[in-house]
Amino acid sequence: MQRLLLLGFALLVGAASALQLQLNVAPHAGASSTKDCTKHPSFSRRSLLGSAAVAATTAATASFGLPHPAVAAYLDPNTAPLAVTKRAYLDVQIGDGAPGRIVIGLYGEVLPKTADNFAKLAGSNAYADTLFYRVISGRSIQGGAIGDPVKGRSGKTAFEGGEPFVPDSFNIQHTKAGLVSAVRTVDGKADSRFFIQMGDDGGWADDRYAAFGIVEEGMDLVSKIEKLDVQPPQNGPKVPVKIVKSGVL
Repeated sequence: MQRLLLLGFALLVGAASALQLQLNVAPHAGASSTKDCTKHPSFSRRSLLGSAAVAATTAATASFGLPHPAVAAYLDPNTAPLAVTKRAYLDVQIGDGAPGRIVIGLYGEVLPKTADNFAKLAGSNAYADTLFYRVISGRSIQGGAIGDPVKGRSGKTAFEGGEPFVPDSFNIQHTKAGLVSAVRTVDGKADSRFFIQMGDDGGWADDRYAAFGIVEEGMDLVSKIEKLDVQPPQNGPKVPVKIVKSGVL
């Protein structure tokens, strides 16, 4: 009982220390004020919980002589050597215009199942006739809702029964424009839906959405989609943005 009480005290001390540290950090310039973001990106779940965990586990291991637990290896795509294991493409048509191509490199080593799901769906042309159904300027464009292409409320995976699955991890940080991440279901799983990040500061997505690839070609087309007029409240483009073909290179 005494050890449990000491461990609980260590956790509280760690959390308090981490909170004080975060409150002393000045917010980044240009912080978003939307409801999905914190007002200060520096006050993130990763940094707060990570600092608390380190402080708490340090106190606990010092008290009980326990081995240090494994710590998740968060990866910054600007500095980490993320290997592209496969490339997929989406041929996208805006209105009646000529289709353009978006090429996406997939991080199959870090997120094998999530990347494989996208590759299989793209390779079977399952994304054909789906739409980019939501555009949030400065943040993301969302698409790929197989089975519900207009409203984007659900999707289907490449796996048995098209059922959603738990992503491999949330380890890749959203620190680079062009990252491609899985949209979450209501219970936090992944299906066919995805979004492309527009800005370099995507801290709102860290620890919530699994980034599994990056746009290697066609970011100009992505930016063009971002600038389209939208219809609230869903922010669907007023001009249809359709994936007319998908595949693997």
